[in-house]
Amino acid sequence: MKREKRLTRSEKKALKGVVKPAADQHIHCIACGRHIDPPEFEGDAATAKVLYCEHGSGFPSCTACTAVSQELLAEHDRTNQPVKPAAAWH
Repeated sequence: MKREKRLTRSEKKALKGVVKPAADQHIHCIACGRHIDPPEFEGDAATAKVLYCEHGSGFPSCTACTAVSQELLAEHDRTNQPVKPAAAWH
């Protein structure tokens, strides 16, 4: 019996499209470490957003921390090292 062909990781990501954090995830800003609730990503006055690196991975950030978060992602893209997020706090 021949196995059915499986999708690659990049093909699975492409099928998902833009990923928003799920309601059951525990999310923190990568720049300041503040806890972010999933509803903060929605609406016209969203207080959080997901920033993407060149590799396509998404990282949560407060809208106030966007500049710092983009610097962290630029360093990640430049050095190919994991993003160094701030310590989480509530």
